[in-house]
Amino acid sequence: MRIKNFLVPLFAGTIFFSACKQKSISLDFTNAKGEVPQLGNLLFRFSSSLVKDSMLNAWDSTGYISFDPAIAGKFRWESPDQLVFSPSQPLAPATSYKAKIKNTVLRFSKYNSVKGGDKISFHTPDLTLDNSQIIWMLQDEGGNKAVPQIDLFFNYRINPADLKDKLKVEVEGEKTDFSMITVSPDNKISLRISGLKTEDKDVNAKLTIEKGLKPESGNNSTSEPITSSLSIPSPYVLTIQNLESEHDGTEGVVKVTTSQQLAGENIKSFVKFEPNLSYTVEQSDNGFVLRSDKFDVEKSYVLTIAKNLRGKIGGILKEDYTGSVAFGELEAAINFTNSKAVYLSKNGSKNLEIQITNVSKVKLVISKIFENNLLMAQRYGYYPKETKARYASYEGDYEGDYYNEYGGDNDAMLGDVIYEKEIDTRSLPKSGAGRLLNFSQFEDRLPDFKGIYHLVVRSTQDYWVKDSRYISLSDLGLIAKEGQDKVYVFANSIKTASPVDGVNVSVYSNNNQLIGTGSTNSEGVAEVAYSKKDPIAIGYSGFKPAMVIAKTADDFNYLPFNNTKVNTSRFEVGGKRNNPSGLDAFVYAERDIYRPGEKINFSVIIRDRQWKTPGDIPLKMKFLLPNGKELKSFRKNLNEEGSVEANIDISNAAITGSYTLEV
Repeated sequence: MRIKNFLVPLFAGTIFFSACKQKSISLDFTNAKGEVPQLGNLLFRFSSSLVKDSMLNAWDSTGYISFDPAIAGKFRWESPDQLVFSPSQPLAPATSYKAKIKNTVLRFSKYNSVKGGDKISFHTPDLTLDNSQIIWMLQDEGGNKAVPQIDLFFNYRINPADLKDKLKVEVEGEKTDFSMITVSPDNKISLRISGLKTEDKDVNAKLTIEKGLKPESGNNSTSEPITSSLSIPSPYVLTIQNLESEHDGTEGVVKVTTSQQLAGENIKSFVKFEPNLSYTVEQSDNGFVLRSDKFDVEKSYVLTIAKNLRGKIGGILKEDYTGSVAFGELEAAINFTNSKAVYLSKNGSKNLEIQITNVSKVKLVISKIFENNLLMAQRYGYYPKETKARYASYEGDYEGDYYNEYGGDNDAMLGDVIYEKEIDTRSLPKSGAGRLLNFSQFEDRLPDFKGIYHLVVRSTQDYWVKDSRYISLSDLGLIAKEGQDKVYVFANSIKTASPVDGVNVSVYSNNNQLIGTGSTNSEGVAEVAYSKKDPIAIGYSGFKPAMVIAKTADDFNYLPFNNTKVNTSRFEVGGKRNNPSGLDAFVYAERDIYRPGEKINFSVIIRDRQWKTPGDIPLKMKFLLPNGKELKSFRKNLNEEGSVEANIDISNAAITGSYTLEV
């Protein structure tokens, strides 16, 4: 009997452990191993399906996988057994990462563990020297002494001070002094060699960078020294050092690097493309740049640079140079053509132009930012949560806010997603090199709540390929001018430019408080008075006008001050200044400049604000020399016409210039 009691729990335990073992799933494949690019999707494929088809192809901020260091981005189930993580920004340079698959991936499955999901490691590419080139430069602008400059091109930004401590330059086997030209972190670091004679011969040089160099924001330093052998060309011979081409989907750019700066001659007469096309030429510090919107990314071109092209130091291109120009596959990109424009006429065609490169399908997400949240959205940004992704969120093991770029639930409070749609980019009408997105195609599900719109257009495959902007759909054009204790607002129709009467205007302060209201008159002008707060007296500095909101029964617009201010330094905008006396003084003289020994004849007229004579009142007048020092002070009384005439003699010891009369 005792034996029987012992065997029963033993068999039960065996069955239990066997069942647990059957509920395990394994990670079959991941590209998150070894070296990974800074921008690229990380794939995780499991041995069995984990989710239903209804959860596929929706960006999700649930914390399925934890990364160390943390990576901002979103997850997407590409298939029932494959999870994709797409970063929202490039990974840190030269940095090692660890990843761990969390039990959250199993929440909709019958499995309770993942084999091999806790030992994932990968790293971004190590710091490397991609290219180096030498160009002869004039040591001083306008001088004639030339020195060789070495340009080092790294795959990451590095600090010049860190490089200088580890860099050694040798010329013909002898260590040579150099000076750093680049002073701030950059991918391109320039330095100049000292004490090299300008002789008509090529000279061998060698660069050695000791191990231990780190990129600006990376964690891993170089484990081996970096060496590069260079040939310093003769300053009397011009050579083509490098030829680079790139295309942004709209315009192709060809950069030609020469061994010395070019002389100011017609470069275009030396350049020829085959097949031929129109292009422009821009001279640069190290060669020249060719630009054209006629480049076809699917074609290759032959670039010929004719001999006898001259450099600034005296070098001459001895033979014709021929090089091949090809652009290859374009990098995926989405950009609004005008990223700064916000206002879209409500009575116009409502078209937005977008530059879409190498993206077959995009998703459009439109949110409405509510009136009382406009300042917060402008200050901290807005990042919408898409409807499908919100419904897929999990309340248990959740790290959604951590992986959602910057925001979280606060983004949903600032506004609401009112429209979502996946669009085939081929269905969008062409406009030059861009595509037209018509804003009138969507339905505003919150028409009773006033506000502006936030648009996101992003790739359905790569989360980092996207662009966003705010749109104010309105026919109310606004101009505001801030005075001492008033804000003047001018409202005109964007379509007709005519003034709009009866527009309700509200002025909000930096701390999002309503500090004044008003309404436009028949001339479209509203005068909004507000109580100016002394920040020292009240202890707060947020009561300064920051935004104007204008509303009618069927229209709404806003004007934030932080990014719409006009620089008035080149304009005379001071205008008339009021003074406690309520009087205006007008001074008339014969001319502006006077010389020693001359007499200044002047007249002063005084009027009140109703343009009436103030009567017999005394005036104190002060004459100032051109250097600002006082020449003479005296008193005069007005006559019956409210004016006074007088003169003053300038001594022979005075100076020539403009004299000032203060009344």
